[in-house]
Amino acid sequence: MKSALIIGSQGTIGTALVDHLQGAYLVTEINQSNCSYQEEELEAYASKFAETVGFDLIICCIGALHNERIAPEKRLRDLKADVLQEYFRINVVLPALCLRYFAPRLKKQDQASVYISLSAMVGSIGENALGGWYGYRSSKAGLNMLLKTASRELRHSHRNSAILAVHPGTTKGDLSLPYAGRVDPKKYYSPKQTAERIVSIAKSVTAQDSGKFLNWDGREIAW
Repeated sequence: MKSALIIGSQGTIGTALVDHLQGAYLVTEINQSNCSYQEEELEAYASKFAETVGFDLIICCIGALHNERIAPEKRLRDLKADVLQEYFRINVVLPALCLRYFAPRLKKQDQASVYISLSAMVGSIGENALGGWYGYRSSKAGLNMLLKTASRELRHSHRNSAILAVHPGTTKGDLSLPYAGRVDPKKYYSPKQTAERIVSIAKSVTAQDSGKFLNWDGREIAW
């Protein structure tokens, strides 16, 4: 049976991914109930898999648009240092540490494997037509650069692996709830639908796609 690691498995999309993969994959979950996401704990958790053959699929779902400390800024005058730092801590630093410690646990050499980190369309510099959301946009753009850079390094040790940034689409859940009234109902997707699409991408890509930023439908998004 293939193996999958879902990081952030208690969130809306993470939970749906676990449900969707069960039965077809041996699923390992990392979430705040078994890991604090402190660097030393992530390193210790990753070390447990040092002697295994590696994962076929790793999906990192860590990220935040809002919480009790942060909310999207509309104007430059709304920018605050502590809010920007929190956006980057959650959307860049934590996924970067997961990338560091868990991407090397992908299957190596001739065995195909995929590492996906959930990004966001608004992190695209090329497709930024509306402005606003400074912290969220820039932190997701930073995440994209980390994934692109890692894809270049890992192609040497994991030559049949793909490292991807994926926009999952606007998914019904806590992250999107405050903005649901502005979302076209036809473009507001259930967690189940989102999970199915993400796994479909994972199954369709090859090592030639490594380093890409993909929409949920497989379309490549401009950096």
